[in-house]
Amino acid sequence: MDNPLQTTPETQARIVAKAKEMWEADGRPGCGPDAYREAASELIGMESNPDAGQIPVDSPVPLDENGQPVEEAFLEENLGNPGGSMNELDDRQEVPFATRQEEEDALKNQ
Repeated sequence: MDNPLQTTPETQARIVAKAKEMWEADGRPGCGPDAYREAASELIGMESNPDAGQIPVDSPVPLDENGQPVEEAFLEENLGNPGGSMNELDDRQEVPFATRQEEEDALKNQ
């Protein structure tokens, strides 16, 4: 299989022909067919490799039965004070601990 990123003389000829075809289809504007070369290059690339981008990618996070991402429970730690009293001045720590050991020590001392 040829490298789809490598431009060969045959590919260049197809791009130039497609650019001219697009230019003529637009009514031959004053910019000339060179203005259509980039779009023609993309179209030729898509024609040459129609299956590009069709490879399925596994989700980086686990998904539930509905296909929704399931986040780890420890991610909730960063949401601040999850409950207890509604008083802003309660004595719970509102920010996550630097380490799990600090968290365990703080929970033992409560």
